[in-house]
Amino acid sequence: MCLGIPARVVEIADGPLPMAVVDMAGQKRRCSAMYVPELEVDDWVFVQNGFIMNVLDEQEAQDSLAAIEEYNLIEHVAEVSPKGSRT
Repeated sequence: MCLGIPARVVEIADGPLPMAVVDMAGQKRRCSAMYVPELEVDDWVFVQNGFIMNVLDEQEAQDSLAAIEEYNLIEHVAEVSPKGSRT
């Protein structure tokens, strides 16, 4: 099973293979941004297998994080859940 995770973009690097650094449950990770040329810093995104698949609005991201937390799908997601939202 693949699980896509909402994350917030903290840095974007242009280039032949555009990359972004995202904050995913308190951890910084580099992801491919090749599918989302409209990406901007502070956007909420959906990350799957190291690729940013699409841009989310904040409510969609928070709803997904709440479901992930409710079902204990990943550790440390409580740091960015709606209860402790970092907006």
